[in-house]
Amino acid sequence: MKILLVRHGETDYNKNKLIQGHSDIELNEIGRNQATSAGEKLSAHNIDYAFSSPLKRAVETARLMLDNSNNSQNISKEVTADERLIEKFFGDFEGSTFDEYFSALESEQGLESIEKDEDVYERVNSFFSEQYLKHKDETILVVCHGALIRIFLTAVRAYPNMTTLVDNTGLNILNYDGQEFILEKFNI
Repeated sequence: MKILLVRHGETDYNKNKLIQGHSDIELNEIGRNQATSAGEKLSAHNIDYAFSSPLKRAVETARLMLDNSNNSQNISKEVTADERLIEKFFGDFEGSTFDEYFSALESEQGLESIEKDEDVYERVNSFFSEQYLKHKDETILVVCHGALIRIFLTAVRAYPNMTTLVDNTGLNILNYDGQEFILEKFNI
């Protein structure tokens, strides 16, 4: 199964360096333009199924990318939202600045409300395992979130550089054989 794994476009929270998590923040104008332009990244791929997080920023990114892909097979493709693709829950830190969040991580104080990385990985891995059983010889588009992508790629040993974040509308191409995820391209 070929997986086109994409982070959503920019939001005002991204722009202002605020933690979003489960907060349902829409794309800003830059994010809409990014998603529209990123559609070209899909032109060479015939997408069989498209999935996204249920959050507005991911659903809108998926729709704009598909509709602007210059590929008739992708245009008007249905996008299926799946709860397992929602961003990591940052608990009491949602809406906080990155600095506030990283200070708490350093001090290890007030972290009880944050979803554990292992739990994020388990739900995302269950999504991909299920899709493999249904679509093993097909190409799927998955639009979701930065922390989720980092956690997942790190867990499957496919994250190339721990200091590099996935860009808004960054495309990651993976192949999955039911056992192993192979990263072909990162953050293009």
